[in-house]
Amino acid sequence: MRKLIITVLLATGVMTASRATATQVNITTANPVIDLNISETVQARPDIATFTTGVQNLAPTATEAVRANNIQMATVVARLQKLGIAEKDIQTTQINLNQQFDYRDGQQIFKGYQASNMVNAKLRDLKKLGAFLDALAVDGATNFNGPTFGIDDDSVFQAAARDKVWSAAMSRARELAQKAGYTNVRVLRVEESDYGRSYVSGPMVMRTMDASEKSTPISPGELSIGANMSFTFEMVK
Repeated sequence: MRKLIITVLLATGVMTASRATATQVNITTANPVIDLNISETVQARPDIATFTTGVQNLAPTATEAVRANNIQMATVVARLQKLGIAEKDIQTTQINLNQQFDYRDGQQIFKGYQASNMVNAKLRDLKKLGAFLDALAVDGATNFNGPTFGIDDDSVFQAAARDKVWSAAMSRARELAQKAGYTNVRVLRVEESDYGRSYVSGPMVMRTMDASEKSTPISPGELSIGANMSFTFEMVK
């Protein structure tokens, strides 16, 4: 007789409850077991792009730097909204005010005050992304990082990846069982692990565009959405 010990998490309360208790369930098997860890991915086209953009200004006084930054940043945010980004998809991520210095011949020379304001924004129409970035440059954005492509709701693709994992696990377990002289398998344990998924492009440098130039080329590519699961099977006759 072979004894398999499985740790099971028993969640208590509603979904928001964070407490869980661990218990042990003892399962006695008459036959050998197979442990497998399977990962599978599916490919999908992204439908959102997230990026960070903002403005930096240098002025002789802190008041002047902040005032100029506020005016220029208001223009950038107005452009974001005019190009179709909802207010809920624009979030301030960083505001800074710092003294700036040059160093000459070992001497520290005060340059002025630098004010910066950065926002994180989400674009839901990727066809507009190239022209969108160009418009930001024209409207005074001095910093840009991204884009990071994603899928707004990837639950369908996650389910497809899980289906691939399950199919591969069953096929592999039955194959191993048959090689060992058994005819089939019985599932004893299934555990899913988090499978990271992301696509990140490198930083982009903003510059002023001439009217004759084409919009910034953007290639969203595809995302790999995956699932990882661990199984324990009992081999059966």
